[in-house]
Amino acid sequence: MLIFETRRARDVARDTKAMFATLDTALLNSAQLMLSVLKGKDGAFLPEPQSQKLLLAVHESAGDVLAGREKMVSATRLLAQLQKRSNQAETDFGCPGPGPWSQSATIPASLAVVA
Repeated sequence: MLIFETRRARDVARDTKAMFATLDTALLNSAQLMLSVLKGKDGAFLPEPQSQKLLLAVHESAGDVLAGREKMVSATRLLAQLQKRSNQAETDFGCPGPGPWSQSATIPASLAVVA
């Protein structure tokens, strides 16, 4: 059996949730950047090959963030598996992010998915 200190396990859970929030913010910022670049290139007389390179770079950057988020999903699954094999198996640290798995006592289940 794995032995985890409760305080440290809570820290890992807190930091995992913070990481997802950070990645989601980065994705939102990437989308906003793409919009800004698209608006900014209008009237700038930027040659199409140059604007294509710029748009592709922003797009690929967002894709890299999304790929990193997928790796965090995998890491979170591994953390959950390790927790199940530990002295913290019965401890509820919560799930990162909103979803049907993180139901709230104050939000009806039918609204939890969109809240």
